[in-house]
Amino acid sequence: MDTEPRPPADTREFMVMWNSVTTESLTHKLTAVLPGLAQALPGAPRLDEAQAAALSPVLVRAFQLAASPDGGVHAAVQFLGEYAAHPGT
Repeated sequence: MDTEPRPPADTREFMVMWNSVTTESLTHKLTAVLPGLAQALPGAPRLDEAQAAALSPVLVRAFQLAASPDGGVHAAVQFLGEYAAHPGT
């Protein structure tokens, strides 16, 4: 069924839509960057596209935490450590 996109009902819905699109865009861009970044680091293993695609959303989430008013880099690093200890939770 083809339905036309409708405008957001309110500011909250707009922000949810905006954040979703922004996250998707950043994840896509980061997926393209990560393999080259890995190659630029001496001794780092190569990342293929599937590995970069799997890692990108986790890193984007960490970046979002680092940029949040209540977060910061420490919160981002803590998130990454917790994610590594308990993937997918």
